[in-house]
Amino acid sequence: MASLYILPFDHRGSFHKMLFPDSPELSDDQHATIKDYKHVIYEAMKLVGEKRGYGDLAILVDEQYGTDIHADCETQGIRHLLTTEKSGEAVFTFEYEDWKEHILRIKPTYAKALIRVMMGEDNSVQNARLKELGDFCTEQGIGFLIEPLVQPSAGDLESVEGNKDRFDGEIRPRRFAQAVAEMHASGVTPDVWKIEGTETKEGMDICSEAAFNGGKEDVQIVILGRGATQEKVDHWLVAGAKSKGVTGFAVGRTIFSDAIEKLHRGELSRKEASREIANHYEHCIEVFEKAQLS
Repeated sequence: MASLYILPFDHRGSFHKMLFPDSPELSDDQHATIKDYKHVIYEAMKLVGEKRGYGDLAILVDEQYGTDIHADCETQGIRHLLTTEKSGEAVFTFEYEDWKEHILRIKPTYAKALIRVMMGEDNSVQNARLKELGDFCTEQGIGFLIEPLVQPSAGDLESVEGNKDRFDGEIRPRRFAQAVAEMHASGVTPDVWKIEGTETKEGMDICSEAAFNGGKEDVQIVILGRGATQEKVDHWLVAGAKSKGVTGFAVGRTIFSDAIEKLHRGELSRKEASREIANHYEHCIEVFEKAQLS
């Protein structure tokens, strides 16, 4: 199965907070700045692609700031993923009411849905929307990726004495498996699961088994970065690299945030920022591939 190394920079609210925390609403100039910085990240991905080819690389960018990036990817034959969710919603909500037209206009390789899941709650509305999106993607020959962020319940936190690190290590893989089983039962079967890294291979094996049990035979799993330190991301990549179906990662803020902040402060040029981001992207690829071969 082909590798899938996604560089995601579809963040909207977090870009706003990172760069313009004192601005409740973005001005036209601030909007243009964010759009330009996303081009810097895209140029970093192309630096890596020029060295190793684009076959296993991909970018994930939103439509608000990245329409022309999507168009360039389509022209260049670079895999590109489109965000479909409205930023910051508790229940998956489409960014646009006419979301089908937007997907058809962008023509992404994959449509991506970020969702928040807490087991024990009624997820029927969310699952129905995901099924509608997945069915549409199948009809149009577009891949479908789901990014489920598993939320700890009050009971979960109580069982680990409020320690979220313990929740991640002891409970979250099982909660992910339960969420996937519920989605599969609702007819939601994505081509790719973009999931939070686990502390151990055993934890990722639990997630992997769930993805294949009732899902597509060739389903892929990529490990996301959660904006964590490079050291923590490296640990997750190594822990999950050999689990069934894990073919890569989707690491964004860990790769680009520091360079973009330096660029914004005038400490790096655009070219220097792209080179720094490219180096971090290559580092993640090297860590993952080395772990797979070890």
